[in-house]
Amino acid sequence: MKSYVATLGSGGWFLMLILSVMFSIMLGMALTWLSIDGNDTAYSIQRILRQKDAALAHIAKLEVERDSLLSPYALGKTAEEMGMSMADPGQIRRLKAAQK
Repeated sequence: MKSYVATLGSGGWFLMLILSVMFSIMLGMALTWLSIDGNDTAYSIQRILRQKDAALAHIAKLEVERDSLLSPYALGKTAEEMGMSMADPGQIRRLKAAQK
């Protein structure tokens, strides 16, 4: 059997060397592109996680503020400012919502 290099003539080894170098350059470029893409994806994930953490912290602050505003003390203070007083027994009626 003849080898491929021998069938390419006297310059066959040079052609194979050129092809090998070109293939190595292409693989190097592909590896670099994948590395850059991976870093970009990791950065995007970190940014999204920071946004999620900020949103969760904001939700927690809003829940604390809501609980504070709905506390009996805060409601009583607001009612006094509006000239309201506590209801007498029998003044409050509770209605059940109609069920469908």
